[in-house]
Amino acid sequence: MMTVLTVLLCLCACGEKGGESTAAPAASTLPPIDITVPAVTTKEQTEAVTTEKDSAAEPVTSAADPSVNTTAAGEDRKPGVMEESDLTLTVDGVALSLGMDFAPIAGTILGGAYDELVGQACVGGGNDRTYYYEGESYCIFTLGSADGVQSIYDIYIDGVEGFATAKGAEIGKTTKDEIREIYGEPSFTTPAALRYTLEERSLVFGFNGDILSSVGIQDKPAQ
Repeated sequence: MMTVLTVLLCLCACGEKGGESTAAPAASTLPPIDITVPAVTTKEQTEAVTTEKDSAAEPVTSAADPSVNTTAAGEDRKPGVMEESDLTLTVDGVALSLGMDFAPIAGTILGGAYDELVGQACVGGGNDRTYYYEGESYCIFTLGSADGVQSIYDIYIDGVEGFATAKGAEIGKTTKDEIREIYGEPSFTTPAALRYTLEERSLVFGFNGDILSSVGIQDKPAQ
């Protein structure tokens, strides 16, 4: 600081004009010299200002968070996961889930027309049944009991264009990657299927190439 003030005083006290020195005016006529020290921005002040600006800035979008998927519309949603409700399929407006009694419903869905395959139950003294609707587009397998209850243990829907799960996986349209976005990573995969397992029950997607072609729920995963 002393060096800067000395130079300022010297520049005011003497000057150059055409290479010749000129005498300085009388001291009493010299303008006052401003020796005020300019304000110094300290490191702490700089950090405080930066912090204040950052707090006022737009928040970081959740797209930077790898645990969040961002849709094309810019809306955030968490990665998919299979849930208990995914083990229910709605057929002709009727929600069918594993373990429910299908006997009272068999004649009320899809026009009520079906073919039936009956076999002796392994346990319980009743008959196990397979109900086929619209050819073999809808197959519903039940375990029979001696009192006539037919408990659903497997539903298989194949080649029904437009059939969709509650979460929007649609036969004839949805791809494997889209299934993963909806339900997360599968428990088991083959080139033609993705299986999602919850305890001993499964949600199974079959594919023709990369496009969804069948949907099924089973009370146990395939061995």
